Amino acid sequence: MDKQTTDIDVRGLTMNLLTFNRSLELCARMNYEQENLDFIDGLPENAIFYDLGSCEGRFAIYAGLKGKRVYAFEPEKDNFETLKANITNNNLVGQVIAFNVGVGEKNEDGILNIGQPWPGGHQKIVESTIHRSDLDFDFKTNQKIQIVGLDTFIEQNQLENPDYLKVDIDGSEIPFLKGASKTLEKVKKLIFELNKNDENYQNILSNLESKGLKFESEHEVPNEPNLYNIVFSR
Repeated sequence: MDKQTTDIDVRGLTMNLLTFNRSLELCARMNYEQENLDFIDGLPENAIFYDLGSCEGRFAIYAGLKGKRVYAFEPEKDNFETLKANITNNNLVGQVIAFNVGVGEKNEDGILNIGQPWPGGHQKIVESTIHRSDLDFDFKTNQKIQIVGLDTFIEQNQLENPDYLKVDIDGSEIPFLKGASKTLEKVKKLIFELNKNDENYQNILSNLESKGLKFESEHEVPNEPNLYNIVFSR
């Protein structure tokens, strides 16, 4: 992918990120959701970090440059290709490993409905979950994707179990929890983007608590009503 990139200084690290459209330019500023950077900064040396819903990969790249072993999951093809290019451009091949899959309850094919059909775009929801009132987007297109249950995917691919998770998977939270039950019993800490208007919000909190993961802090996402990045730890 021979497209425009920009060098960005982020907390003393130089990141080279694709910036060939407005959405990617905004992502590359790294001034949004600073709590994700704080979360990564707090990870111990050699931590195994899974980025679920990695988008174009800015947080995965930051974690890789900080020396973490990173597994980045992104189902949408344009964002995934951008993620791969960002990994290569930052010399992180092997340090950050990317998978073109979404996470859900089990391994299956799915349809991703897309409101912003360009690299760095958001509003990308698995079709079976779009009945939620807090995810009322104007979808422009869709694409076939592969969905995996995280427990099964880790076992089938003989991956390292994550110590830490970042989860940003609009609409797929409940299927993810069902498919990652064993994994969540071992995770030390996670930061989970959740909408408090989601009718399943309390069920999600209860599920995590049943795994021994307790609420630690919450951080409101700017310009997104009722959307929070919430940290849980054991």
